[in-house]
Amino acid sequence: TPTSTPTPTPQPVLQTATLEVAQGGAAVLRVSAVAASAVATFEERAIPLSAKSDGFWGVVGVGADHASGSFPLTVTFFDDAGASFGTMTGTVVVYDRDYPVEFLYLDPDTSSLLDPALSAQEQAVRSSIFGAVTAERLWSGTFLYPSTGPISSPYGIGRSYNDGPVTGFHHGTDFQADEGGLVVASNAGRVVYADALPIRGLSVIIDHGAGVFTGYHHLSGATVSVGQSVAPGDLVGYVGASGLATGSHLHWELVVNGVEVDPILWTVDEYGP
Repeated sequence: TPTSTPTPTPQPVLQTATLEVAQGGAAVLRVSAVAASAVATFEERAIPLSAKSDGFWGVVGVGADHASGSFPLTVTFFDDAGASFGTMTGTVVVYDRDYPVEFLYLDPDTSSLLDPALSAQEQAVRSSIFGAVTAERLWSGTFLYPSTGPISSPYGIGRSYNDGPVTGFHHGTDFQADEGGLVVASNAGRVVYADALPIRGLSVIIDHGAGVFTGYHHLSGATVSVGQSVAPGDLVGYVGASGLATGSHLHWELVVNGVEVDPILWTVDEYGP
């Protein structure tokens, strides 16, 4: 009786072995593989990958202050028991993007919010939120602008406070708007935070799945609660000047696996499997 030859298990393949992205941008990693799960690691940051028909996918983001050059990315595969059984290595090529510097002048009361302890407190809350990844992609298509006001300060601008050195960059996009102006969800998702932060003020954060979140900050009021599902264009709050703000405006952020990227790019291009 002839013996049957077992079908070999397909070997994993990085469909995007080289990701090219400008500072502040994001790129989609796609992997063909047979495995129970997979996790990418980039810059010591774990990126859980979501399942797709022939493997896995995920979004890799780089901040505006990331160095340019070529950097390794590793994908690790796991079996049903949670044991790793193989890795593959790709490359992320980061290109320079020329960001200007703006000089901000704060009164003593507002300057007190620059206290490193407050920053650490806020970062701890944000890290907890962004560390809880929903595997399923909840969004579709491109993202909406959350405000009808004009953009007053784009993502990536270097920040100097009261003539001090540049200490960071603008992590989101600001929209000029009067107190009480409407703020809407930029895409479908689930509300995971609706409360005050020391620096960003009253905030709503939406989980869009696959490690992607949007944040709506410095609000005067919120109209949603944690656990609530939202559709694109749903009202989530009102423009304000809470937290570290020099005036009434909306600060909008898009965070990919813990990294703030340029949200305007997501209004032009769709990121998905």
